[in-house]
Amino acid sequence: MCCFRRLCMVVSVSAALTVFTAPAFAQSQVTYSLAGVEIAATPTQGTFAGVASSSDDFATWTAVVQHDELDDIVAVTGGAFALNGKARDLQGIITGGEIARLTSSCRKETFAVTGEVALDNGGSGEFIVTLTHYGRRVPGGNCVTFFATVEGLITFTLPSP
Repeated sequence: MCCFRRLCMVVSVSAALTVFTAPAFAQSQVTYSLAGVEIAATPTQGTFAGVASSSDDFATWTAVVQHDELDDIVAVTGGAFALNGKARDLQGIITGGEIARLTSSCRKETFAVTGEVALDNGGSGEFIVTLTHYGRRVPGGNCVTFFATVEGLITFTLPSP
């Protein structure tokens, strides 16, 4: 009888620990489709704004992406990301990533941009977008980018509430 009580006690304590500690480790993921435009640019920084949607949310977003001077492949060196949605608001810092040139012409130049975001709430995010520069040759032969768009996905891993 004593062994049965101990077994019951061990099972009860184990079950309670599982029930009460599992939510602390539970995480959920949500993926947003992103679309936007570049609203400011320097040789080492781009500022973007746009709209985002997920299966349960619609949002606006902004990002400032710091990077090495553009070339075939360069590092994303920092920045900030913010999403303001109906279901959730998320902010954080961009901790790294890469920009890789896909196509190159004066009229249309595309880049694959990947990166990681450390959210203020302890979660994280990973994005993969296509950045498209639209340009035109000006007198003297130089190519000038006059507009840029971005489109892709960001997936957040969110801590449980």
